[in-house]
Amino acid sequence: MSIWASDNRNGHVREALTLLLSQGVIDDFRIRPDDEFPFRVQVPAGIIPMTEHQAAHFALGAATAHFGDLARDGAP
Repeated sequence: MSIWASDNRNGHVREALTLLLSQGVIDDFRIRPDDEFPFRVQVPAGIIPMTEHQAAHFALGAATAHFGDLARDGAP
């Protein structure tokens, strides 16, 4: 069983960014497939253009920072 709805890395990154958007961690994101830096993530400081690889690492770091305390507290 997989936690991902998609079956490729691009889809996984899109799903991770959607999660971050729904949790209010990022303000918005856009994907421009034909661009050199196709992932555009909007945060309060501005828009950050990223490659798929960079966006994947960004999503992991943002999720860890946002949910880290919750994960360390453990289940009730």
